[in-house]
Amino acid sequence: MRKYTTASFVDTGMLCLLLLVFIGVSGCAGVDSTIPSERWVPLTEAGNNQGDFSYDSLTVNYSYSLTGNSLISGGSNMILAGKVSYRGGFDSLDISILFLDAAGTVLQQKFIYSSGFRNRSEKVSNLDVQKTFAVPAGSAAITFTYSVMERSGGRR
Repeated sequence: MRKYTTASFVDTGMLCLLLLVFIGVSGCAGVDSTIPSERWVPLTEAGNNQGDFSYDSLTVNYSYSLTGNSLISGGSNMILAGKVSYRGGFDSLDISILFLDAAGTVLQQKFIYSSGFRNRSEKVSNLDVQKTFAVPAGSAAITFTYSVMERSGGRR
C-alpha cells in the first residue's frame, strides 16, 4: 500500500508567500533594468551629500558620503544615513537602494529596510536607517525603490 503525503496548509501558505515575495522583488527594478532619469540621484564624490527623494508612497531623507577609490574604477564605500517613510498600510515592506551607471542601468540592489511579515505597525514614518555599502564600479547615480505586500484583511 502506497502512502501519499500532502503539504500542510502552513507549508502551502509559506510557499505562496515566498512566491509572492519573489515575484514582487523581481518585479521591482532589478539588475540590468533601466530607471527613468527623473528618479536618479547623481553621485558626488566630495563631501557629505544630502537630499530628499520621493517616489509614489516612499520618501527618503538621506545623506551619504563616499570614501575610498574613485567611482569609475571601483573600491568606494558609501555611508548612507537618513529617515525613511512609507504612506500606507502593509503586511510586508522592503526598501532598497539601487546603484545606477551613467545610462541609468541598475548595477546592484541593496536592501536598506525589511519589515518582515506583519512585524510592524501599519505605517513606517521617519524610520532611521544607517548602512555602509561597497559601491559597484561604474556607478554614476543612485535611486530608491520598494516592494510592498499591501495590508490584507484579517489582523490589524
